Amino acid sequence: VRYIKDMKVPVCSAHEIRIKVRVCALDGLDKKVLRGEFSSFVALPLTPGYQVSGVVDQTGSSVRNFTKGDAVVAIIPLDTRYGGLGSYVIVNHINAIKKPESVEHVDAAAILLDGLRIYHSLHYLASIKPSHFVGIACEDLALTHVALQVLKAIKDVKVIIISKSGGYTYKEYGSFIVRVVDPSMESTVDCVMQETGGLGLDLILDFRDNDQGFGGTVGDGKGDKAETDPQDDRKHLDHREKIEEEVVGRMDTPCPVKKSVIIRCLAVHGRWITSNTHLQLHPHESLQLAMRSASLCFLFEQTWLLSPKQQGKYLHILEDLMQGLKKKVLKPLVAKRIKLEEVRSALKHLRVSSGGGKIAVLVNNGDEA
Repeated sequence: VRYIKDMKVPVCSAHEIRIKVRVCALDGLDKKVLRGEFSSFVALPLTPGYQVSGVVDQTGSSVRNFTKGDAVVAIIPLDTRYGGLGSYVIVNHINAIKKPESVEHVDAAAILLDGLRIYHSLHYLASIKPSHFVGIACEDLALTHVALQVLKAIKDVKVIIISKSGGYTYKEYGSFIVRVVDPSMESTVDCVMQETGGLGLDLILDFRDNDQGFGGTVGDGKGDKAETDPQDDRKHLDHREKIEEEVVGRMDTPCPVKKSVIIRCLAVHGRWITSNTHLQLHPHESLQLAMRSASLCFLFEQTWLLSPKQQGKYLHILEDLMQGLKKKVLKPLVAKRIKLEEVRSALKHLRVSSGGGKIAVLVNNGDEA
């Protein structure tokens, strides 16, 4: 990672706008790109930074919906060479929206990707309904908070959080969180069935890095080997053995729950939404899903930008997020604010799952941040 000064200011083409960046919020996506996870279609070297808030500095000749000086927010497409960790960024005008005046640049930038992930999951992949039971398997506290804020607005939804929470109880969200399950301390399946009356979860939001333990991945050591044995007899396991059965052998992962456990927590017609791009199911796991008439969906938030097919829906999501901030219904969890000069060190130590909250990078002296 290098910090370069005095780069040439880019010039926008006919359908683009140039944004003078005020804030760029770091995200686990930056870490994935830098470690080469998307190397098949993202060429290195590049400038990372995929969620920005700033001011329009220049407009292309065909742009009519923005003028110089407009405060805007935008998610930068994954295949962009020069991202938001710079003084300026160029985006197509159809990928940006205006920022409400009362919303801070820090909040506007920090909520973009997490908000898009939650809206994509709940309203497009899952079609969430009132009275649904939702499980959230996530070690990213910032993402979990956005999910809870959106879910709280849906009538009669009940939430079970599956996480090594470190004692965090989420009390501020009230009784719609019925339980916080620590899978290293108690049986996830037993807890879920107890709270749902034996019916299971209508939806599981499985947000974690590819090499964390939720759902398990190929190569998880002895835990994965044990998981692939369909002859495993669970009838004679005592409570402690049940817990050990659910925990992958690699105990240094934040919350190692096996794939078969997540499937067993699903209700009939349940839906498992995962951001684990390395996930593979064994034949007996596919059979478990099929016998529930359940489904598995993959979440990749950049899909909205890689294809313009549903551009109107994408912009509607961003507008909803900004209105949520304006009405103080939504509020991202920001751990700290740093200067652009400090971003090199921050990227080196950035985790894919931001345990304590987002890092907001203040650019151009953080004016109006």
